[in-house]
Amino acid sequence: NSDLAAHPRVRRDYGVLTRALVAGASGQLRNMATTGGNLLQRTRCPYFYDTNTPCNKRQPGSGCSALGGFSRQLAVIGGSAECIATHPSDMAVAMRVLDASVETVRADGATRVIPIADFHRLPGNTPHIET
Repeated sequence: NSDLAAHPRVRRDYGVLTRALVAGASGQLRNMATTGGNLLQRTRCPYFYDTNTPCNKRQPGSGCSALGGFSRQLAVIGGSAECIATHPSDMAVAMRVLDASVETVRADGATRVIPIADFHRLPGNTPHIET
């Protein structure tokens, strides 16, 4: 992510992406991070890691603690009655603002272009299903 944030064209034409990459992690993390890893992080909220509270992402049907908790306003887009977790990638948000696309490459070399707006699955009634 450091190389992407420092790329002259990205800095010149996509400043919001550069700012998101720089703000989203320390220099050490950016040096180790990959673009794919950044975009493919698992959607989660503070309650996901707290095994003492219900979380439909962790255990389907258990409930969503964030709905009534301190994180009740997490999801701005795509929340549901089952889950309001937000995606942790600042880069993904910047790419959404830019109406960007992601190109995937299969092992056989075939490619597919996916609009970033369609790249991440919304939680809906099945927040435990990631893709």
